[in-house]
Amino acid sequence: MTEEPPVSEAPLLLAFDASTPLASVAVGRGDELLAQAYLVDPREQASRLVPTISAVLREAGVDRAQLGGIIVGKGAGSFTGVRIAAATARGLAAGLGVPVWPCSSLAAAAVSAWVPAGLRGHLSWRFGSDAPLEADPAAGVGAPLSSLPSAARDGPRYILFDAGGDRVYAAAYRFSDGGIQTVLEPCAATVGELLRLELAPDALFAGDGALRHVRTLEAAGHSVLAFPAGVPTAAALLGLHRLRPVEAPEREGSRWQPDYLRGSSARPPRRMEGMS
Repeated sequence: MTEEPPVSEAPLLLAFDASTPLASVAVGRGDELLAQAYLVDPREQASRLVPTISAVLREAGVDRAQLGGIIVGKGAGSFTGVRIAAATARGLAAGLGVPVWPCSSLAAAAVSAWVPAGLRGHLSWRFGSDAPLEADPAAGVGAPLSSLPSAARDGPRYILFDAGGDRVYAAAYRFSDGGIQTVLEPCAATVGELLRLELAPDALFAGDGALRHVRTLEAAGHSVLAFPAGVPTAAALLGLHRLRPVEAPEREGSRWQPDYLRGSSARPPRRMEGMS
């Protein structure tokens, strides 16, 4: 395992995600989360994302010119939100001459397990009024990103984003030895199609799609994690980047595309087929 550079030598990274109604922005260096902010109204994502980025940088005491890279949630999720985030990342990366890492919002949601208290009133319409919202004080600003809980158990975490009707954007990941393994590639599917797969008996479900279909999932014998587990936060993107440090970034001028998952289907990675 490659030894990580000291925090003082690690690059400053800007991360943001707008794939769900709760958009977020964060700045980090190494294992340190310097500042973060949330946009709780999806109607303001287009107008408020860039100003929020500027505010988070000011809070962190960071100038844009100091940034060493950008991490952006590439979806799947809200078509508008994913498109806004991608365009913003491309523009900033081109203007600053820094690399950009487009990361799966579904994978970030698997890493994420908390948001600050005080947002329940804004989000209860989306995630369910009975979904508890509690902050983890140990995971606040200044705490190591590694303190963010990645999974409540050792089993795979299935992340479902609501795609309307009985459809969801789905993926599944397993955490082990500080790493993350894809169990189900990101796909668009119905809940019924997912349940027809050979799911691990210790599988956990999270995300607004899982909460929308909680009765169906629990009737099939699966556990659904309460909100805010399954929210793809910017802090989680920073944590995901630390779990996958060897992934090459997209360079300036790259024509990378957001992951809208149109026409995809539920299918595990080839190496995982036949495994529970």
